[in-house]
Amino acid sequence: MSRDTVLDIKSVVNRSILESNLTKSRLLVAVSGGQDSLALVHVLNSLKKDLSIDLVIAHLNHNLRGTESDMDSEFVLELSNKLQISCVIGNADVQSLKENRKLSLEEAARQARYIFLANAVAENSVDAVVIGHTFTDQSETILFNALRGSGLKGISGMREMSILSIDGVRFPILRPLLKITRDQTLQYCLNNDLQPRHDSSNDLESITRNKIRNQLIPSLKDFNFNVEESLVRLASNAAEAHDFINLSANKLIDQYVMFEADKIVIKNNVTSLHPALISNLIMQALNELGDGLKNIRQTHVREIIKLMHGGTGKEVNLPNGIEAYSFIDTTILSFKKDLHSVDIDGEYIIKIPGITNIPGWSINSSFEKAVDSDFVNNDCKTVKVDKRLAGNKVWVRGWQYGDRMQPLGMLGTKKVQDIFVDHKIPKNRRQSMPVICSDQGIIWVAGCGISDWAKVTDKGADALKIAATEIQIK
Repeated sequence: MSRDTVLDIKSVVNRSILESNLTKSRLLVAVSGGQDSLALVHVLNSLKKDLSIDLVIAHLNHNLRGTESDMDSEFVLELSNKLQISCVIGNADVQSLKENRKLSLEEAARQARYIFLANAVAENSVDAVVIGHTFTDQSETILFNALRGSGLKGISGMREMSILSIDGVRFPILRPLLKITRDQTLQYCLNNDLQPRHDSSNDLESITRNKIRNQLIPSLKDFNFNVEESLVRLASNAAEAHDFINLSANKLIDQYVMFEADKIVIKNNVTSLHPALISNLIMQALNELGDGLKNIRQTHVREIIKLMHGGTGKEVNLPNGIEAYSFIDTTILSFKKDLHSVDIDGEYIIKIPGITNIPGWSINSSFEKAVDSDFVNNDCKTVKVDKRLAGNKVWVRGWQYGDRMQPLGMLGTKKVQDIFVDHKIPKNRRQSMPVICSDQGIIWVAGCGISDWAKVTDKGADALKIAATEIQIK
């Protein structure tokens, strides 16, 4: 069995690279140090000559497990030296990311990983990222999404090849191990005298995925021992159905949907189509209007369809600051009008200490002691930053297209436009949000948090406190 397992993994990865047209490519391999990524990079290294590929190892230290996390990074660095593969090691403050964006620890870690990979792609001129997701991970993902109430897209699972776009960096992701089980990667490591690291967080039952892996799937095997295979077949069928509906909807979208500068108009006779097509067209319209479909659920789509049928209400309030309202024989999607918002034009020097009044806001700056409890602000309207910033000119202005900053706890920079999306700031509010700057860059975007370089490093020292209070216009 062991020899078959070795040959199977190597041949599967080889075929995946060939079918993805990634021969003669430079590949960034995400390596945590666990059995799956360790087996993956070992296999890819053995195929370098045959496939004419160049490899770069990427490892992110999430700083969640103290010394254990540091030892993982050292392990990966030693592995790269042994295999003579260049290596990129990154660090992320996942806990700060979790608190500032109000995410689960799992989601914060996932976001940090993909932002790190995007930066590594840009800095190392690679053609694709290769990740060690396995058949076992696939079945867990499908079940996880099904439990969340996902539609066809969610239960389609992960694709072997997909395209990801983060912070303006667009790159392919290859998952060549999706046909390989976790038991097979472990056997490969044993056969090749590889000693993978064990992530103790995988033992925590408080993490949903761990509960699925350690409790739910074993229980389901009492009903169907091959439940993982059944789940993956379900995902394959769902993916085919989703692709077909997308293709069919794309052929009809120009007939029923009109995209304008500040709104999207959908003809109400779209309801004569099949329900799957109606939902898909509405979701495409919402995606185009906003910045993705975060927080949009099928319940919201059903509310819009009810409005199209002449329901009792004349408008529907949706997430992300969007509203739908009926007008004659159409339904219009647009951002809610905010009568209290005032665009910030020009630049205003901030008095430190003192009060600075600007259009729509009052900015109050002072010096205070910095203590641990001050470092997370639920609304990001009052922050404490490094006192030394007060030694130079600090000013406030409105958001400008192309603005970038380094969010707290993050590596590299990110578009402020994308940060607005993360914090659910509607498009019609963005020009009215104060952006506090210095010669070094953006210090703080009110409502969205400070830059990592501006944070207070000495929590016992004085800090520069800045509070932004919105002036209500009646």
